[in-house]
Amino acid sequence: MKIDQQTIDDLEFPIIRGWLSNFAISETVKEKFSTLTPISDRERIINSLKKVNELLAIRTEGETFPRVEFEELHEEIKLLPIKNAAIHLEGFMRIYSASLLVNQFIFFFNKRENEYPLLTEITTKAYFTKEIIDAIQLVFDKHGNVKDEASEELAMIRGQIKQIKKQINRNFDKEVRKLLKDNILGDTKATFINGKRVLAVLASHKRRVPGTVLGSSKTGNFTYIEPFVNASLNNEYELLLDDERKEIFRILQVLKQELFEHIELIRSYQEILVEFDFINAKCRLAIDLEACLPSIQEELEIELIDAFHPILLKNNRALNKKTLPQHIGMNKFSRMLVISGPNAGGKSITLKSIGILQLMIQSGLLVPVHPNSKMCLFQNILSDIGDNQSIENELSTYSYRLKRMNYFLKISNRKTLLLLDEFGTGSDPDLGGALAEAIFEALYNKKSYAVITTHYNNIKLKADTLRNAVNGSMLFNTETLEPKYQFSIGQQEVLLLLKLRK
Repeated sequence: MKIDQQTIDDLEFPIIRGWLSNFAISETVKEKFSTLTPISDRERIINSLKKVNELLAIRTEGETFPRVEFEELHEEIKLLPIKNAAIHLEGFMRIYSASLLVNQFIFFFNKRENEYPLLTEITTKAYFTKEIIDAIQLVFDKHGNVKDEASEELAMIRGQIKQIKKQINRNFDKEVRKLLKDNILGDTKATFINGKRVLAVLASHKRRVPGTVLGSSKTGNFTYIEPFVNASLNNEYELLLDDERKEIFRILQVLKQELFEHIELIRSYQEILVEFDFINAKCRLAIDLEACLPSIQEELEIELIDAFHPILLKNNRALNKKTLPQHIGMNKFSRMLVISGPNAGGKSITLKSIGILQLMIQSGLLVPVHPNSKMCLFQNILSDIGDNQSIENELSTYSYRLKRMNYFLKISNRKTLLLLDEFGTGSDPDLGGALAEAIFEALYNKKSYAVITTHYNNIKLKADTLRNAVNGSMLFNTETLEPKYQFSIGQQEVLLLLKLRK
């Protein structure tokens, strides 16, 4: 498919990408949306659109569908096959949550395959099982901490840790009570250094307290001392903590080995969750825009009913302003649509509406139009909108546009949609008009589809004489000459021009 960055930028498609990225959960999908580009493969487009439409039906018909919230499993999938590699506790919980969520998807689509065949097909990459969930639940509690009961050895070690800790605290409290009588402790009395509970002793009395000095305050007013009575207990406590760490590592290695037996299933979790994230983000955008899936025609035919430019719609909504819908039609008998009308009357918005909706539908996105609308798929979508002067190549605006027109003439065919705003402008009106007419006829003979806005009367009159071209206009009040911001096939201006010619 031929679609260049200029067209992507002209039609402000990066804004749509940004909205989708904001709706996505995973970095994989956010990255995918950052480079989302329209395609021309009909089968892929229809498949993509139908998946979004199925999820939209679920969301809007009151079905209780699981929330698509998860964390990706890249790191865990990488580490599972590596012997002695350590997976963080959070990693096991990510696998646990993924298994739960995919099981919920599978359960939801069970016996709904006739209603939602494409979404059901995604879930067939995995299968329902509680083996992963049960294995993780034997080791972890609901807070994601390793249970005492994960092994007999761990339960014994933690029992000893509790006893030692009690004795340390008992001894410490006894020392504090004794030293308080002598008024040699600071106001805070105690603190922790490197995990050890220490006395905050007035520096002038530090030699009166038996124990190990572990530091002092920033001001030097206090010396932090580990009571002698707890020295051996603290050492034993550290040794037991080390035993606990080793036992937890052993337990997690055993669990890791159990999960490795399900590595292909866990890989499928990642794939399924990312795909649902991708579809769900598109669905959320569709809900936000009140979008739908129009009929996708085999023939090159467009009938946009109550169509909205998505960016204008959202901007106006934020400003609490009403947005007027458009009704635009094109087919093989009206494949060259020339739009004229007053300045600031909405010509460019109408042209851009057609363009952005076409980019969206060919990117697998539902569009803000009436459900009875018809759209089709093009092989090439190209635009020339606004002032695209190339400073780097020192080309004038007109020269740049001529170069772009030459490019269009080379690649245009019967499956090309061209969007040409202010067609032929940028130079002497007489020369520009004549050249624009020649290019217009050349594109017409290529049997391309085109939406063209222009002020040139000769282009408007030429469109009126060609069988497969049609004039459209942005209506204006004939008395006040104020724009109505409404599009209509058939043109007030052309009728006036024809009358004048007669």
